[in-house]
Amino acid sequence: MRISPKQFLQGLLYLTPITLLALASCGGGGGGGSNTTLASYYTLSVSVTGISGVSTAASGVVLRNGGDNLTFTAPGTQPFQHQVLSGSTYNISVLTQPTTSPNKQVCTVAGPVSTMPAANTTVGVSCVTGYTIGGSTSTLPANTSVVLQNNGGDNLVVTAVSGVSTTPFTFSTPVAANGSVNVTVLTNPPGYTCTPSLNTANNIGADKGDVLIACSAITTATPPDQHVYVVNSVPSNAWSYTVNASGVPATNTASSTTGNTPSAIAVFGGKYAFVTNRGANTVSAYSVSGVLSTTPINTLTENTPVAIAVHPSGKFAYVVNQVSNSISAYSIDPATGALASIDADKSADGLQTSISTGQAFIPVAIAIDQAGTYAYVASLGNNAYSTSCGGVTTAGCITAYQIDPTTGALSSIPVVPGVSGSPYIATGQKPNSIAVDGNYVYVTNTTTNNVFVYSIGSNGQLTNTYTVTVGSNPTSIAVNPRFPYVYVTNSADDTISVFGKGGTGSTSITTSLASGLPASIAVDSTGQYAYVANKVAGKISTFQLKTSGASPTLINSSVTTGSGPISITTGP
Repeated sequence: MRISPKQFLQGLLYLTPITLLALASCGGGGGGGSNTTLASYYTLSVSVTGISGVSTAASGVVLRNGGDNLTFTAPGTQPFQHQVLSGSTYNISVLTQPTTSPNKQVCTVAGPVSTMPAANTTVGVSCVTGYTIGGSTSTLPANTSVVLQNNGGDNLVVTAVSGVSTTPFTFSTPVAANGSVNVTVLTNPPGYTCTPSLNTANNIGADKGDVLIACSAITTATPPDQHVYVVNSVPSNAWSYTVNASGVPATNTASSTTGNTPSAIAVFGGKYAFVTNRGANTVSAYSVSGVLSTTPINTLTENTPVAIAVHPSGKFAYVVNQVSNSISAYSIDPATGALASIDADKSADGLQTSISTGQAFIPVAIAIDQAGTYAYVASLGNNAYSTSCGGVTTAGCITAYQIDPTTGALSSIPVVPGVSGSPYIATGQKPNSIAVDGNYVYVTNTTTNNVFVYSIGSNGQLTNTYTVTVGSNPTSIAVNPRFPYVYVTNSADDTISVFGKGGTGSTSITTSLASGLPASIAVDSTGQYAYVANKVAGKISTFQLKTSGASPTLINSSVTTGSGPISITTGP
């Protein structure tokens, strides 16, 4: 019987690790033998102790390694579904702590990150009684958000509620019995300083709900961002502008080369900038000193990168690749801004530099929440597939991913409340822009001329709270970080639509941009000015934003750009 080379290789997959090692040690060829040993896969298991009182799988502890999840409702040992390559790194994390009543529990992995040995391995997880940590914020305007941490992690976005003087909060992760508490402010709201009190405690033996976060307005005027950056599609370059005392970009420009057909720009902390180049399948990284460096550091991505988001920590960047149906993940060099591929799916089967969004949906935009916990991706429907989204037949979807704060890896999570394992939630037809602010996600839908507004619930789950009608063919969205407004550019009727955060008070504002084709909008970090790149007119329009009343004031529309400006942003 003749065995083809393909059949022979397939047969090897069913040999045991011992057989593979024996074959590797036999040597061969004319060199007198080889000492090379083939790497093998082994079983990684978890042994959980101490967990009790859990009645259903939905309230059990969920452990994750790469893309594998294990759920425990009682003490025991289970193996992960996929074996792990010896010599590679596994990383076991607690995805969800157990929920029991009336007591809570905290489970801790002993040695969560390690190198897989050439043997089956079991890692211990111990669960003990835990206590919730919470309190309240005060003196924040409605829809203004502060980011808190407990013990240097467990980032929590607290958004002030309208009509009340204090807003309660509770951290999602309990503190183990006899543990410590140290609540700190990670990110202050623009224009405010928040100070925690009653925020530390040791030897916790009960729930602690008295942490106070007192916030006060900064009385001195905060200067707006000092620079504006625009990428131009033809020719392929990026222009830098210095903002004058009136908030208008100065006409003197500095030009930097990009890759072919740039599509989006992101700037982080005035230190470095990134441009996705859809025609070159690259990301260009620049150092920033008022202007972008002349020569970028280019990194290859997958097919047709169209959007980029930078993690709030500045450690990671994520690029959506439209044709590859994927998200590429990178670490950021703190000195140069250079990107290096990381294991996007945190699997233990080798470096996977991207995570698939699924062939049924084509990713077009990405945004990260202020705590750096979740990434949300907007995708078009692929007409070659008939997959429904969240049970609704639609042309658009939102996918949610949890971000590992240490590695930057992404893990797909259910986003539909009450629907276990549902990774998608429906949006309108042809979504093209997405933003996250506080407890809300905003998505513009081109064909349906509206914005879907989602509230963010526990574990990143989304609920479609409002649908706001905007102008014709919305192209870009930006949220004011300081004042309670959201701004949308509409290319077909040259308008800006403005509505209240959370989806309330929709109204359309004319921008006086005849034939301007507004393609992109950015709000500076202090919330004082908005900048619009007009693709056909080749100009920037500058708007002064108001503390009350939605209508922005056009103060300049004569600053020129290169040909076909497609994306705009600001920086310090």
